[in-house]
This record gives sequence, structure tokens and C-alpha cells, in this order.
Amino acid sequence: MRIRGHGRRLGARAAALVAGALLAVTGAAVPVLAAEGAERQVRLTLDVPEASGLYDADEGADARFEAPRMLVRPHGGVARDVEITVDARELRDVGTMTPGHRCSGDDDVFRCRFDPRSLRYATHFSPFYLRGKDGAAPGDGGTVHLTARADNAEAVRADMRMEIQPPDLTSAGAERVPGLVEPGAPVELRPGLVNDSRWPVERFALKLGTYGGHLTVDRKYRNCWYTAGNDGAVDEEPHGLDLAWCEFDTPLPPHSAWRIAQPMTGHLQRDMPAESVRYQLPYEVRDKAAYSRRGSGPELKLERVPMGDITSDTASGSLIVRGTAQLDYAPVVEGAVRGKVGQTVQVRIGARNVNGGKLPGISPDRIEIVPPEGTTITGTPYTVDGDPMDNACKRPAKGSRAWRCGLGSDAFEQIDGRKGARTTVTVRVRIDDDVPGARGTVRVIGKYDRTHGNDSVALETDIHGRERTSPLAIAGAVAGGAVVVAGGLLLARRYRGNRRG
Repeated sequence: MRIRGHGRRLGARAAALVAGALLAVTGAAVPVLAAEGAERQVRLTLDVPEASGLYDADEGADARFEAPRMLVRPHGGVARDVEITVDARELRDVGTMTPGHRCSGDDDVFRCRFDPRSLRYATHFSPFYLRGKDGAAPGDGGTVHLTARADNAEAVRADMRMEIQPPDLTSAGAERVPGLVEPGAPVELRPGLVNDSRWPVERFALKLGTYGGHLTVDRKYRNCWYTAGNDGAVDEEPHGLDLAWCEFDTPLPPHSAWRIAQPMTGHLQRDMPAESVRYQLPYEVRDKAAYSRRGSGPELKLERVPMGDITSDTASGSLIVRGTAQLDYAPVVEGAVRGKVGQTVQVRIGARNVNGGKLPGISPDRIEIVPPEGTTITGTPYTVDGDPMDNACKRPAKGSRAWRCGLGSDAFEQIDGRKGARTTVTVRVRIDDDVPGARGTVRVIGKYDRTHGNDSVALETDIHGRERTSPLAIAGAVAGGAVVVAGGLLLARRYRGNRRG
């Protein structure tokens, strides 16, 4: 035992000598390890919106509002016994509040705790629910003060301004821009809006975007901010959906209708037949990162129009722009219904993009197949990544013989934007009867196909005779019939014998 103890004393002394030598060489202190079980200092953060709307002033006492979801997050370890105090007393004049999930309290001060109270990861909470009050006006509200505490972390605080929102402005709905836009020519956009409430609106924004990113707008108004990709020139590839954000401080009195006084000019891609320009009327603060380029021209203003000019009550509107470009389809039929009565044969049927046109969005176009008289389509099988699928086309509706095949489905290869591109599927046709001169029809229907002379083609038949049964099969059938007859006679005899017995 003394030898082991002496060895440990020698080991400790050697370690001290080595440490001293290291200090002499490097001149740096050796870090001291924390005692096992000692807890590191933890830091809390609160992720809370700076501002939030409460409810629409027109809702009054019917309004129901849940506070935004907020986030408390520990950093550097586990936060012990976390409690969040939410002081919402400044909102007393605009609503009646009750505690939210994981929260309790009264007098409009709520305390939110978590089970377990020790937080290892971030967690969300929504501290209160609010029911509105009649008579509260837009802009009424207050500041909510939040404080997060833990036994092993310093307290952190955050504030959130909450106000009753102005009434929702409504748009002019879906409108068509008059005429067809020639390639390279500007298109004029004049969104419309209505304040149909009993409250005036002091400030709002106009957010402009496109459905497919095939149209840009010119940067010409100083109260508008534009996305970085919207450079006023139409490129081959779209730059995204967002175009512009314009801010207005024109007071809009109750029950008034308005349009943009000067048109916002845009340019449609040359090979696009149409585009949908969408707009919204938000009260939010502009996203400075998304809308970073300010216009350099005059101020975009509003002009008042009669209420009857704008009748829509939708929150967002759209302006449909139509160009002279088109997507010219022609049907494709590879072969004819060729065979004998009783056979099921296959024909490849599809469409061809004649001029290389593009679609502005999801393809609504289709092929319609009417089989020749005396024949029946039994299926349109196809594959997706090698997996067999049932039908590329829908079976006929009641009272119709036409099969409808959507060109936007997985069964057809995308031919949008490629001149001369073809796409076909297999159509299985059963020959029921030989009808002299029978012909079917294959027709392509395109929303933006204005060249109708090449939309249809005949589905020819070449039926010669009837499928014959081989002599061996006939002999087998006769032999089988004889066996059946003989068996029947034998059973009958046995039955009569049993009755006599």
C-alpha cells in the first residue's frame, strides 16, 4: 500500500513539474476545468413581433383575436424554472382578455409557465385571447410588455405594439385589360379598390405581383419600391412573382371607390399569350429586403370613381393581360385502327406544339378522342417512372363517346415552349364491328390556340374480316361439348334408376 501511495505522490509531483515546464515555455495559463455538475450561465431570448394588428374595427364586439405565437429560447444550456410575465393592461379599452395556453392570471397580467419549467429547447406560447368591444376605432390599442425570467438566467424584456386595424379594402376583382398586347408594346395596369366600411382609411399599400413571372413593370413612381429582378426588361426566364410595393397616404373616406390615376406600365414576354397580374391592399410594413429599389419618377396617385364602377368584394384582385402570341396545337395520330373484328389494337395519339408557344401557368388544355363507329376505347395505359398507371384519359361522360385527355397530366411529356415538340399516349381500341367508312376524330383544345384550322384530324379505320378461330380450337370446343352432353345423359340415367329403387 505504501508503494502505491508513494507512486501516486511521485505521479502528482511529476505532473506539477511538467505543468511548470509548459508554463515556462509558453507563458500561458493552463485552463481550469469546471467542477463536475457545475452549471454554465444560460441566456434567454424572446422572439416577439414589434407590432401586430388586433382586429378589424368593423367587427366590434364580434371580434375574436388570439395573440400572435411568440418564442422563448434558451442559449448555452438548460433554463431552469422559466416564467414569462405578459402585461397587457394597455389593451383594456379595446377588448376583454382571457389567459392563453400555458398561461394564467387576471387584471390583464398573465404569467406563462411550461411543464416542465426547465427549457432545453425553444418553445412557442400565445399568452392571451381577446374579445373586441363596440366603438373601438382604427388605431386604438396599446403596448404589451413581456418579461422572461429563469433561475439561472438574467431577465429579458420585449415590447409589442398592438392596434385595431383599419377596415379591409376590397379590390375590383378579376378584370381583363382591354385589347391584345403586341410584342414589345407596353400594357397599362390600373388596379381598383373600394373602402366599403364606415371608417376612413388613412394609409395603405398596393402590392403587385404576377402569377407566372412573365411580366415586368417600369420603375417610374417615387412612392413605389420594386423587386431587384424587376428591371423593366423582359428576359427569357421569369424573375419571380413579386413586382412592386406602392404606399399611399391619400385619405379614403367611407363608402368610396378609387383607381390608380396614372397607369402602371408593364411589358409581357413576347412568346407568352397571357399573364395574370395580381394585387393586394395590405397595411403591413414594406419588406425592405424584397422591395429594395425605389422609383425615381413622379408620385403615383389615386383618383375617385363612382361606387358602381367597382362591385367586387374580394380582398385581392387580378388584371388579365392577353398578348398576340399563342400556343398553336395540332393533333397527332400515329397509324389507324387496323385489324379484324374481335381484336383489340393500339394507336398512339397526342398533340404537337406547332409554333413553340408557352402557357402562362398550369396547362388547362386537352385532347378529345371520339372512336370510330363499331369500335370501343378500352383504356389509355401509361407509365410514370416505370410504374404502370391505368388511364391517361377520362372515360366519356354520360351521353358522350369522347375520351378527354388533359395535356397537363403526368401521362404527357411537357411540350410547352418547344417548337415542333410532340407528346403521345397509347390508346387501346376494341374492334366490335366492321362499319364501312367509319372514322373517328382526334381534336386538340387549347385555351390560347387561336389557329383552329389544324385542331382536328380523322382517326381512320382499316378493318379486314373477322378474327377466325383455329381448327384445333374448334375441335376442342366440339369435344368439350360432347363430354358435357355425355355427362348429362349419365346423370339423368342415374337419377331415373334411383327413383325406381
